Amino acid sequence: AIKRADLKNTYETNAPAWGIVNKIAKAVGEMFTFLELQKWNGKEWEDVEEHWLLDLLRHPNDRYNCKRFGEGWTITRLVYGDATVYSPKLIGKELGQGKEMYLIPGHRVGIEKGGYRAPMKGIKVTGGKQPELIEPKDFFMSFNYNLDDASFYGTSPLVVAAIYLSIIDKGMARQDVSLQNGGPSAIITPKADNLGVMPASADQVTEELNGKDVKGQIKALRTAIELHQLGVSPVDLGILASHKEAITALCFVYDIPVDLYYGQSKYENAKEAKKALYETNAIPLANEFAADFLSHFGMDIDYRLVVNTDKISVLQDDPSDVLDNLTKMHATLNEKREAYGYEPRPEPWADLPMVPMATVFGGEGVNDIDEAEE
Repeated sequence: AIKRADLKNTYETNAPAWGIVNKIAKAVGEMFTFLELQKWNGKEWEDVEEHWLLDLLRHPNDRYNCKRFGEGWTITRLVYGDATVYSPKLIGKELGQGKEMYLIPGHRVGIEKGGYRAPMKGIKVTGGKQPELIEPKDFFMSFNYNLDDASFYGTSPLVVAAIYLSIIDKGMARQDVSLQNGGPSAIITPKADNLGVMPASADQVTEELNGKDVKGQIKALRTAIELHQLGVSPVDLGILASHKEAITALCFVYDIPVDLYYGQSKYENAKEAKKALYETNAIPLANEFAADFLSHFGMDIDYRLVVNTDKISVLQDDPSDVLDNLTKMHATLNEKREAYGYEPRPEPWADLPMVPMATVFGGEGVNDIDEAEE
């Protein structure tokens, strides 16, 4: 079985895993800054500008800002399959509110199991001399579903991808050994129709070329030779192929476009690749945190935290595409102005369809294609 400390080591020592996880984490951290609080008034959701929940989200503790906390939460969540946040609730006048929250390193989260009625007593932060029990009311955990009903941890994507990570590690190790040992980089063959140095004089020529030097000698061969460079060996070619397939599988496990890893997106597709990263990873993960965050404080019925996608430029339609679509549907001038944030024109003609002069509509004066002409 893979231990949680092994997951930490894998993340810290496997460059592809580190790169993929951090790319997602940076995108999620950005989404945290776009989280906005709304309250249900009985008819619709209203924006809330000031609230202690927003204060806590913007300034989680004395070390982390909102973006950095989002990045850390995501890295923990993607490496271990779960992320535990310590956020004790206040008492007195501020009963039930939170003033700070801290990430607990995944490899230090120890689950204290209970009985049938209370399966989890709480958690203990391992590594200290006498770790204290933290009750469920003072922390919340986000996690992947785990088929193991005896475990309270989530399922780590790194466990799922363990075989592919092993291929990557073995491939890199094989390449390192090849570089250190030189490897079969060339083949030497006799050169046809060429005479070398006569056997009797070969040693004498070698001595004349090198003198008394022992190291780095130039050797006079008795026959002429040719040197054929091989480049990458067949074995190494196989390693490189499997290495790329393993990285592709790792991208699949984390649900990101492989082009984002290799940087192969063409200019016109770069925006689509980044858009896919936001839509399939960043926004869903930010929403997951938001739901668990509100549920921890019992605020998930009347309030909701949502990512304001209108502020994310990569998710917006290209202005030229919007104008092109409006033109094709013969939109009015005011409809086009509204799409670009301009005030409407008061003239009546501004609300009429903008139809090209060459366009002909069906109706009176136009014969049906099946109608016989007189």
